[in-house]
Amino acid sequence: MTVLVLSLVFLGSLFLVIGGFVFLNRRRLASTDAARIRVGEVGGILRGQLPASILRDERVSEIKALNELLSGRGFTVQLEKELARAGSRQRPGEFMMLTVLGGMIGLTLMSFMVGGLLSVIGLFMGALVPWALLMRAQGKRRSKFESQLPDALDLLTNSLKAGYSLQAAMEFVGKESLAPLGPELIRFYDEQRLGIDVRTALVAMQERIGTDDARMFVTALLLQRETGGNLGELLTSISNIIRQRLQFRGQLATLTAEPRASARVLAAMPFVMFGVLYAMNPEYMQPLLTTPSGKFAIVYAVTSVAFGYFVMTRIANVEM
Repeated sequence: MTVLVLSLVFLGSLFLVIGGFVFLNRRRLASTDAARIRVGEVGGILRGQLPASILRDERVSEIKALNELLSGRGFTVQLEKELARAGSRQRPGEFMMLTVLGGMIGLTLMSFMVGGLLSVIGLFMGALVPWALLMRAQGKRRSKFESQLPDALDLLTNSLKAGYSLQAAMEFVGKESLAPLGPELIRFYDEQRLGIDVRTALVAMQERIGTDDARMFVTALLLQRETGGNLGELLTSISNIIRQRLQFRGQLATLTAEPRASARVLAAMPFVMFGVLYAMNPEYMQPLLTTPSGKFAIVYAVTSVAFGYFVMTRIANVEM
């Protein structure tokens, strides 16, 4: 058991060092990768011997063994959709490795702090961190989509009135709109130019965005293509509905601000009080840090605070 714990601690420390290096140097590494692609390290614009491929890269990992293990799995396909909705460029294999890394780091920290079987709690808590960050990125991206869509629909309506076709209007609006909505519209335009059916491209864009407003927009376009009608008036009505939804959502956020603030205050209060008491009288708090029962109490308190914060935020989050 001791050898296993030491091995896990070593692996966790190694992953922590590597992850810290990649995080601190992420901008330099990203610029280096961009420069390599531009210079043509693998047949880029300055070499030109290899033709550019229009085929989609369906690998789930750069590691061959991991790619063969995860390819075609149901959870891999779902994870790829979740990453796309968050706007992440990670492959499912990379995200799974980050999950393992987070679990190892949590296990290592809990082994130093508590030890024993309670270290397994750190494994699960560390593994949940990448998923929590993924959900947060999805929420931010959805909010940006919802705020950008009404103005984009107005611009799309004006483009259609000016004589643009739907595809040309989508390209024009995509170029004029900021991320994340603009690139999605450009991707739709490129996909249908490459031969993908308009319906398939629209449904794929809806899946990548993953909001009710995008679903309403795509459904309206598909119905109009099948039944006919004035597309400009339809898009104007959808734009007005979305604006009213955003206005109501803002009022709802104002009404639920108090329980959300209460959740943050109540979650932070135990940690603040611990720091204050430890600064005033360290000897009084030592048993909580040195004795097995004190360590167990800390783990139980942190778990309870996290669970309580989650419950209170879910109560304040009113689904529309």
